[in-house]
Amino acid sequence: MAQTFTRFGRVLLGFDGSASARQALDFSVEEAARRHARLLIAYSWTVPEFGYGPSPQAVDELEAAGKALLDEAVATVRSAAPHLDVETALVQGNPASRLIELCEQADLLVVGARGHGGFTSLLLGSVSDQLVHHAPIPVVVVRERA
Repeated sequence: MAQTFTRFGRVLLGFDGSASARQALDFSVEEAARRHARLLIAYSWTVPEFGYGPSPQAVDELEAAGKALLDEAVATVRSAAPHLDVETALVQGNPASRLIELCEQADLLVVGARGHGGFTSLLLGSVSDQLVHHAPIPVVVVRERA
């Protein structure tokens, strides 16, 4: 029997649909196959705060957009690696916090780097930076190829 090099048998991918996330998806598929592990693709969404609560319609639209992204990612995986066991998680909240919570049942976390850089990253913070510093498991940050 092949050794899996994993404790939970799961690679976790934080997916937001960006170009670097799509490259991280490709990496995750290869890594999950190499480890004989399941792939958990997670999308985290938040409701913008404007001083009042979100409308139910806005929440439904944000959830639907996240589900569509996850469905697209799963279709990509099924096309590239039909044998791979794929799960999805659609969660509400801060992406870094939610991914760190999902790390509790994963062996490796993979995310794309949006690459804002400079002043924008200083103001907004970087999800990948937060994950590298706070995730309890190894983190791979995939940068967009030129």
